[in-house]
Order: sequence, then C-alpha cells, then structure tokens
Amino acid sequence: MNSKISLIIPVFNEYGEIENFFNDLKKCNFDLINEIIFVNDCSTDNSLEQIQNKINEFKTLFINVNLMVISNLKNRGYGFSIKKGISNSKNDSIAIIDLDRTYKIDDLNNISHEFINTYQLQYDLIIGQRKIDNTNTSRLKIIGKTIVNKITNFCFDEKIVDYNSGLRVFNKSKFSKHSHMMSDRFSLTTSMTITFLNENYEIKFNKIKYEERLGQSKLGFKDFFKFIYTIFSLLFYYKPFKIILPLFIPLFLTFIIFLIDDISSGDITDKTVLLFNFNFLTIILIFIIDRINKLK
Repeated sequence: MNSKISLIIPVFNEYGEIENFFNDLKKCNFDLINEIIFVNDCSTDNSLEQIQNKINEFKTLFINVNLMVISNLKNRGYGFSIKKGISNSKNDSIAIIDLDRTYKIDDLNNISHEFINTYQLQYDLIIGQRKIDNTNTSRLKIIGKTIVNKITNFCFDEKIVDYNSGLRVFNKSKFSKHSHMMSDRFSLTTSMTITFLNENYEIKFNKIKYEERLGQSKLGFKDFFKFIYTIFSLLFYYKPFKIILPLFIPLFLTFIIFLIDDISSGDITDKTVLLFNFNFLTIILIFIIDRINKLK
C-alpha cells in the first residue's frame, strides 16, 4: 500500500467559490496529497470551465501534483460523484472535501498527516468532527442530524456526534468493497460511517473548524426525507433487532394480553389471531435479515 492520498472534490454549481477555493488549496500538503480529482456533476453554471482554467494555472505552480476534472453525463448526486472520483484515483488512500470552503485545508492537512504519518494507516477512516449549531447550518439539517445520531448511536452502542462530516480520509479498498451499500446522494458520508461501524473497521474522529457555507444549500426538503429513508433502511439491514424490537415488544405484549383475555372467555378472536400472525412473521423477518447480513 502506498502512502499517498487522492483528494476527491464533488462539484455542482460552485462557480462563485472556485477562485477562493484554489487560493486555499495552495496551502495543501502536496507531500501527502499528490492527486486531486474534481468531479463535475453536470453543473449548469460555468463551474466546469472555471475549474479547467484554474487547473491549468495550478499545474504551472505545482508540477508534482496530478490534477484532473471528470464529468458526469447527467446529474447523479454527491455520493455518485465521490464514487466516480474514487474509481478514477490511483492511490490507496482517499480524502474528500467540499468546494464550498465550509471545511478548511488546514484541517485536511492535519487528518491526512495523522492518517499517513502518525498512525501509519492503522485507521481505516479518520473523520473531521464538526460542532454543528444554528450559526453554521440550517434548522432542517440539525433536526436530521439529531435524529440520525440518536438512532444510530443506539443501534451501535456509540456516542458519535458527527456521522455525516464531509471532511474525511479513508482506506480506498475497504470503501470500494462496500460502496454498493452507500448512498449516491447526500447521505453518502453517513451511510459510509454506518457501514464502516458495522464492519468493525477502525474509525477515529478529529475536531475541526466548520463555517457556514456561502450561497444557497443544495439540500432541499425532498432530499431531507430521502436522507432519512436511506439511513433507516441501512440500519434496518445492518441492525434489524435494534430497529424492530422496540416496535415489536409492545405488539407482543398486546398479543399476550388479548390471548389471556380470549382464553378466559373461551373464544379466540380474530384480533388475537391477527396479532399472532403479525408477531410470528416479524420474528421470522428479523432472523432472515440478520442471517443475510452475516452471510454477505
């Protein structure tokens, strides 16, 4: 395994920030990060042309860095763009960062240094842990983050406070092995963290700075519900007992109460039979999902 990192940067309508981002990128530790791949997700502004121009300028200053831009033929989403960038990368370690400058290049340098030098690739994933509040993100995102954190921490017996940070460095082969389980949309990072937890991979969190993005967020109301659905379906697959049992136990107790009442009256009612069938099928479903998960 080599000790260099490929940096993947998804791009969608970021024309206004490209100039500033490339100025910040000059501070990048190119001794560790020697490949930078921009993935244009069918931007409708001039992002692609601007990035190509800045790459040409950048190459004259930093000749030992491989910079490229690749494009999706149609808008495929944040997660798909990252996966595409990773599939085109040459190094064994991957970093991702957003172009909107909410994450800092200094923090990217720090976690890259830890991943390669301090821990010498012992960790499979190092995540930049943000402090999220009303000063740097929307109320909708805070609600979604809180829901996901509480339920996922319950499922995995963790105390993680930031599952979906978009600044992280990780092992490419382990990501690629499970990438089919990860979302092609905004929930790529959350589904990645959950998948790495399920596989018992080594994960570390580093506190980082996080600032409010300039311009309009691309996460809409519909995306919020898709995000919640994706995470719940993944947790249902990985941890069926933890997800279903809290719902199953009250129904099972209700069945017992109805059964006792029916026995005492000498008549088994339809509602008791219905509850029995529902509880029986739920138990079978839990065990089937659990077996499939362990056999994958």
